[in-house]
Amino acid sequence: MTTVQIQSYAGVPIRSFDDWERYALPPARNELHWKLHRSACELGRIWTAGGEPAVPRELARLLESHEGTRSMGILSGITERETPLPFGNRGPRCHDLALQAEQNGRPVTICIEAKADESFGGTITRELSTARSRAAMREGGHTRFPERLDWLTHSLLGLRAFEDDRHQMLTGDVASLPYQLLPAIAGTLLEAGRQRASKAVFVVHEFRTEKTVDANLDANAVALNRFLRFFLPANGVSAGEDFALENGQIIGPILIAKRPVTGAEKIPSEIPLFIGKIRTDLIEA
Repeated sequence: MTTVQIQSYAGVPIRSFDDWERYALPPARNELHWKLHRSACELGRIWTAGGEPAVPRELARLLESHEGTRSMGILSGITERETPLPFGNRGPRCHDLALQAEQNGRPVTICIEAKADESFGGTITRELSTARSRAAMREGGHTRFPERLDWLTHSLLGLRAFEDDRHQMLTGDVASLPYQLLPAIAGTLLEAGRQRASKAVFVVHEFRTEKTVDANLDANAVALNRFLRFFLPANGVSAGEDFALENGQIIGPILIAKRPVTGAEKIPSEIPLFIGKIRTDLIEA
């Protein structure tokens, strides 16, 4: 496996699994999310399986399987990389692992979303309700989350999030979509733009362990595929009602449709995007 220079979000070099456990996550997230057989731990374990950080075989095979991502060399990575998003007291997009790569001498950004059987967050309806509840507990009681949500759905799906200008009623098309995938893809493209990358790659790395529930893994697949059936046609890629992204499959290139955006950063429309999914099965017979 090809070794890679990995550092933490704070710039601390990560040279082993022990380093990954100590430094990869901020202390508060480490205490909450670092658990055996869960995604944060298993991501660190597979990237350091040989004793030092190296590209997992599943990721290498995925990239080599598509002509658009073939011959990419991964050079370095940052754990818990944050990409600022507009409109927000909701915080930045936090990539589990953001990788810098190159292909034919040109820079490429690869962002990894690690999952055991954790969901892709709540639905847009649920996340909006949570944001408003949190805001109600603060002085002033205001949240800009509806503005961020409208920016995301308009930029990525060509759909307004709300039926009214006061941001009170969600449109039926977006209400039940998994919210987390919107900032994940937007953040991947924005990070690629800031790195002046020639391509952007978003990869879901799923782990099946003795602590995961297959029904939850299946539900995640349904949520991802349902989102992609909206996202792909909105950006010029044919996807039928039965489209499903399989484990070990990568699709692209996808060019985000040019849409007018006022008062916020525009998601790059000139950077080809690839979306892939891999699975590491730790309980195979």
